[in-house]
Amino acid sequence: MNASVKPNLSPAVERGIAALRAFIGEEVATSLLRSTDQKRGEAASFLLPLPPDYTGVERQLRIAFPNHFPLTSLRVQVEPSPWLAWPHATKSGLCLHGFRERPITGDPETVVQDCLVRLGAILEFVRMDADPSLREGEFQNEITSYWNMQLGRSPQDILLLERPKAASQLFATGDPRPARRTRTAWLAPSVESLRTHINRTLGLSAKISSPAVAGFYLKLLSYPDIQIPAPDRLFEWLTPHLCQEDEKKFLAWFSGKGSLANRWLVLELPGPTGAPLFCLDVRSYSKQADHGRWYGFRSARRWSGKNQPSHSPVLVRSATLNVLDRSEILSRDLSDTAKSLEKSRVVMVGVGSLGSTVALQLARSGVGELILIDPDILESANLGRHVLGTDDLAQSKAAALAKKITHDLPTVKVTAFMDFAELMLLEIPETFKNADMVIVTTADWSSEAALWLRKALGAGWNLLQAWSEPHSFVGHALLAPKRGHDGRPLFDDTGNFDFKYSEWPNGGGVVPLPACGQTFVRDP
Repeated sequence: MNASVKPNLSPAVERGIAALRAFIGEEVATSLLRSTDQKRGEAASFLLPLPPDYTGVERQLRIAFPNHFPLTSLRVQVEPSPWLAWPHATKSGLCLHGFRERPITGDPETVVQDCLVRLGAILEFVRMDADPSLREGEFQNEITSYWNMQLGRSPQDILLLERPKAASQLFATGDPRPARRTRTAWLAPSVESLRTHINRTLGLSAKISSPAVAGFYLKLLSYPDIQIPAPDRLFEWLTPHLCQEDEKKFLAWFSGKGSLANRWLVLELPGPTGAPLFCLDVRSYSKQADHGRWYGFRSARRWSGKNQPSHSPVLVRSATLNVLDRSEILSRDLSDTAKSLEKSRVVMVGVGSLGSTVALQLARSGVGELILIDPDILESANLGRHVLGTDDLAQSKAAALAKKITHDLPTVKVTAFMDFAELMLLEIPETFKNADMVIVTTADWSSEAALWLRKALGAGWNLLQAWSEPHSFVGHALLAPKRGHDGRPLFDDTGNFDFKYSEWPNGGGVVPLPACGQTFVRDP
């Protein structure tokens, strides 16, 4: 039976059906498009035969209009399923929209047009005469998505502390914090990387004498098949895509670590430096429970040689992988600004409500080294407008912020001084010597004047002074580039700016504190 508009359809669905017929042509619609039984939530559905694809299979297209069309987009399926044969095919249908794309909204004609144009782009890859290299390239662009859809999920996620430059075995420890002991495993190509990470994360000097070698990093020369094999065929699927030397190292490692029930393979896909990574959790037979494993600092000594599990994989899963690598952390900076900031050195004078926020943003922007100077400790009254929290109360603001940045962004070098900038300029001037930029946000005239004096005498660093007027209605920034500049004439003898924009009666913008000369500036 050819497709005809059924009674009791909404006007929107009727318009959508008319748009479908117009798109494929009235002759094709009359001769080939036919109605089919609706599934739950569908107002109308149709079948359209397709010509044989590159595999020689004749399939048919199922197009359904949901009850709430066009608020809900068309449902498009291909029967029999082209899963792993067509790009953008899933087990349940076709993925017409790429990463972070959403079905468009609009009138029925626009929605039908958009869906069918996207469908046509997929069909171009699978025609009998389509270029196989274009189809393979389309698969490879999203190959990890196809692998993930075929694999179960490992109960343990992986944190790779640095990206090796070549194929390498990976040492492992579990996250020592009780709540994460079996949730996250840390992998690194060197024991020293593990020690460093434990120190900056927990503040401990760990003695890691014999960690388990539970992972291996592999650089693929070409792409393995899109279809994941049975566990016992994993090596046949993987090793043809390795160089001969890497294959030899990998197989020797795997056969030599048979005592480990779970091992991780970190695969670097073909491509330039920084190519995508994919992690496999490979489990061999073991009486140990199948859950996240705890790897201690001497795990390699625990196996006595008894009850060694089979070397053959019996279960392969994907594991969530994160990388503490500078290029990975800053990979979404497409302007290359972060790369240019890697060797920059910034001195922050004052890390209060403004300075702490600026310091965090500089760290996240790619600045390679930060020096934090502030004589104050964090008090409860600071919590409402500071990036630090209750765990940092009664601690040096500079030291606590340095700890936070190092913990959150371990690729940044941070040094803290609980001191006054004007004293440091006299006693340890080398702190400022190689700085690219000095940023002062203290609202303290003694430190600001001392920095401007050095700048007037020709200090080589750039100076940025920033502050806000009371209630944050107006903000100011004074920038002095390299060579001699002096901003002191812009202020009176007590540090009040001569060109402020707001004037608050009775000193309403500055609030005194019960301490010698201490005040704070009102926020809204």
